[in-house]
Amino acid sequence: MEKLKIAVSSCLLGEEVRFNGGHKRHRWLTHTLGEYADFVPYCPEVAIGMGIPRNPIRLIQTDSGTRAVDTDDATRDYTDALRDYAESVLPELDDVDGYVLMQGSPSCGMERVKLYNRHGIPEKNASGIYAEVIMQHRPWLPVEESGRLTDANLVENFVQRLYVYREWRTTRPWQSAKTLIDFHARQKYLLMMHDYAAYKRLGQLLADLKDKSRLEAIGHDYLEGLMTALKQVPKRGHRVNVLQHVMGYFKQELSDKEKASIRRSIEQYQAREVPFIVPVAMLKHYAYLHGDRFPYLMNQTFLNPYPEALGLRNPI
Repeated sequence: MEKLKIAVSSCLLGEEVRFNGGHKRHRWLTHTLGEYADFVPYCPEVAIGMGIPRNPIRLIQTDSGTRAVDTDDATRDYTDALRDYAESVLPELDDVDGYVLMQGSPSCGMERVKLYNRHGIPEKNASGIYAEVIMQHRPWLPVEESGRLTDANLVENFVQRLYVYREWRTTRPWQSAKTLIDFHARQKYLLMMHDYAAYKRLGQLLADLKDKSRLEAIGHDYLEGLMTALKQVPKRGHRVNVLQHVMGYFKQELSDKEKASIRRSIEQYQAREVPFIVPVAMLKHYAYLHGDRFPYLMNQTFLNPYPEALGLRNPI
């Protein structure tokens, strides 16, 4: 499988670009995900000429909105330079599958960045100046920040989005009605698990694709709706519902004992006695045994959303 291509805050890769000349190497990124991805480093503060080392910056609230300024001298304002740089890299981000940002950074933080009032007191949380531009202009791009990559559910969700978006970006399914419909069909159980209402809405969006001149616009709307839906971490009950749907394919193929075994594993998952991988692995086993009868099921992203060796369904 071709490697992912992921934009990453440079400091998370071990590059010594932080304000104090240090780094924030993220071992899961470099040692685990790095086996499956090539990284493209970005440090907007260095890119706009702030130097290493440098005075740190912070976000302040002003009459003209949120500004990124030097912590010692608020007249040294880097807001416009950071925004301009973000806009300049947008075309490059059309060739990546996602972005991992440095948490808490006034330039790169995805969320929960301290925003100070006129008295120097942090009152609200915000996004970093650079990150905000990226997320506003590329809302479909899978984005996560380093501090959240300690949560197993968030990690699994992010990697899943990376691979779905990579498929979209590289196969370009909006080029024909058939390929767009086929792409949506492959995401059925994945979407149902995350947001059933979104699954129905996106299906309705694709109901009339006769006008070929509108395919690209419809594809754009579809992608944004899809990636928004997949941001939602599935609830346990929604996962159970999808497991039961998949099990329904094997009503005629399995013995009563085999079906009881699958049901038991689903019940154990629902009761938090076993991880998600247990019922999924059982269903995948029977899917491969009887796959020639169920090509629709075998094509589902839900069964193989990312390389199994990552083990991301083991702890959830």
